[in-house]
Amino acid sequence: MALQFGLLVPQGWRMDLVGITDPVEAYETMTRVAQEAEALGYDSIWLFDHFHTVPVPTQEVTFECWTSTAALAR
Repeated sequence: MALQFGLLVPQGWRMDLVGITDPVEAYETMTRVAQEAEALGYDSIWLFDHFHTVPVPTQEVTFECWTSTAALAR
């Protein structure tokens, strides 16, 4: 079995979409990272299954894991 690599895509949970106030732009950012990971040969992408940001809760854009995973799989 070969070593496989995955990548966490930005979904807002780790405040990695801070400053992007347009939800469509934030989703497109997440999508671009996922597409680039696939183009670079990553074996998987990962998303956090959480509904609030860390280290502190904020009102920043945060995408729900399972719906986002389904959308990215299209």
